[in-house]
Amino acid sequence: MKHVWLAGVALLAACGTPTPENGTSVGPSARTDSSGTVWHRVDLPGLDDNVKSDTLLIQTTFELPDGRFVMVAGPTDESSREGLHLYLYKPSTDSAANVVARSKPGYDSYTMLPTFFATENAADGMVVLANMGERDSWGQEVFCLKDDRFMHLGFLDVALRTWKSSDEGPVRVLGNIAPNARVSGGAGAFIITFDTDSVFLYDDLQGHAEVMLPAARVRYACTEGKATLLLDGKPITPQQPL
Repeated sequence: MKHVWLAGVALLAACGTPTPENGTSVGPSARTDSSGTVWHRVDLPGLDDNVKSDTLLIQTTFELPDGRFVMVAGPTDESSREGLHLYLYKPSTDSAANVVARSKPGYDSYTMLPTFFATENAADGMVVLANMGERDSWGQEVFCLKDDRFMHLGFLDVALRTWKSSDEGPVRVLGNIAPNARVSGGAGAFIITFDTDSVFLYDDLQGHAEVMLPAARVRYACTEGKATLLLDGKPITPQQPL
């Protein structure tokens, strides 16, 4: 069954993915092509906290189009190993959070900053790329937020590499690549591509760490619990090198 599934992934990856019309701009509507619905990025500004909690330290809050909220929060107890989560909730009249759903934790990460993608059909839910990391990005946890659930779609082992000046010379910065991601698909199966010239890949699953590759060569096929790296349209696993 695994080989059949990988073949299906390769077929989906081989389908055309639309080229963004204007860099990182947010498209006004969803389109469709042979790889499925194209999701547009929804820019949701961070808000001030609108709930209080004795057990959660809230980092940032976002209001969803349906009037509910998503917050990034972790335990106030520094000894806890729970880590950060995304929480879908509704505020109550006493300023508490009526939690509807909670994502898998982001162990050891100092951030879980979400970028949201949606179609014009609210019933499709939202795809969420959550940037993980500390000073640099570690990559992206991917979720489908639908039916009051954060369905985990795996991890993207990529970042956006830039450089900044310092007294010692240029310093490499590995940033959040989610604003440059493009999402297509649906029904629990998604293809994620990137509109940058190149991407920083932490592991190419072929024995090479920290490599720069043209973005056109790199994409991910995401289904529940798993993000499969595809290079040049071919699924890559540690047991199946190019």
